[in-house]
Amino acid sequence: MRIELSKWLHVKEAFRSKHLRQAGYTEGAIVMEGTLLDLHGVEHRERRRLENRLFRREIFSYWEHEILGKTIDATMKPFVEKGAGDLAQIGYRCAMNLTATIAGIDQDPRNEEQTELLYSKVKKFSEGATIMHSTRDKDEVRAEVKAAMDSFHKDFFLPSKTRREELLSDLKNGKIAEDELPRDVFTTLLRNAETLDLDDDVVFREICFYLQAGAHSTANAFTHTVDDLFSWGEQNPADLDLARDDLAFVQRCMHESLRLSPASPVALRTPLEDVELSDGTLLPRGAHVVLNLIEANRDPEIFGNTSTVYDPHRDVPDGVARWGMSFGAGSHACVGAELDGGLEIDETRPTGDSLYGTVSVMVHALLSAGGRKDRDNPPELDMNSERKHFAKYPVVFTSEGDD
Repeated sequence: MRIELSKWLHVKEAFRSKHLRQAGYTEGAIVMEGTLLDLHGVEHRERRRLENRLFRREIFSYWEHEILGKTIDATMKPFVEKGAGDLAQIGYRCAMNLTATIAGIDQDPRNEEQTELLYSKVKKFSEGATIMHSTRDKDEVRAEVKAAMDSFHKDFFLPSKTRREELLSDLKNGKIAEDELPRDVFTTLLRNAETLDLDDDVVFREICFYLQAGAHSTANAFTHTVDDLFSWGEQNPADLDLARDDLAFVQRCMHESLRLSPASPVALRTPLEDVELSDGTLLPRGAHVVLNLIEANRDPEIFGNTSTVYDPHRDVPDGVARWGMSFGAGSHACVGAELDGGLEIDETRPTGDSLYGTVSVMVHALLSAGGRKDRDNPPELDMNSERKHFAKYPVVFTSEGDD
């Protein structure tokens, strides 16, 4: 039985129910089997508790203020110097280089050849994880993903693992202090692999998962935010000028783009027993439950009569996130929500305590560098996916007044 939930309150309740199991990645098991997003119950809780130690606000602040700017500058520099680039490539490489740092894969964002190699592998991981949305032959996709994973294991995973194991040995023998260890997922998993009974294959897929999830969703949010801003700016040029100077306004724009274009248009769940929602809606055990995030994020009862329209100045009800349900909710809410989206907007919060989020910082960097849509080369959607992804999105970098 297939049941689709599209009302805001239904989706919210379903996300928070402990009796609905994650069911969206069965076809993408080559990447997702045994990863945090695919677990349920005690196993999920224990892994989440472990990784939550890393995904704390003070560490998000460290990444945003100490790591992100350098990573973006190194990644974007060649495109700015050339005067042109592709938004999809720029976004993916910026996001990927930051995500590699968080996941624990050693690489130099200034090394274009190495960046291109890692970029090609992680793109394949994303195809594998989201294979249910692919319009290509799925066995062919799986074969390509397997080849990419094998190559990544040899060229990136094993060297990064060896370095971290040596550092952990040095810590145990008193040669280094705790704060000299990398603050990343890989190190955290290696330190606790025996406690959580994690074998090498699970650790490997978890790193692949973090790379593709972080890079894929961040890059797509970046591209959608810039595209929405460019479109909005055609009718509201003062707002586009504001976005080039005001990071806080860019964050408002990004939240609105996330609401209208969530990384996953749907979430899938399977009830482990009969579940009755607060209004009496019944979700029978074993049903195929589809949480329609696109529709829930446009519910007029929550977002008003203009819920389908992009408006960065939108007001939302108290208790409702400006990005809608795009980061999920409940036990499977995105662990990197504050890293990607920043803190919810609070005009009373001191500037020094603000987190604007990876996507906002990336968008602001592009706009500040003079990034504009290439009028001679329009963007094209990826026809190999049912999701709204751009296959290419040409941009140029020009000085003010040269638009």
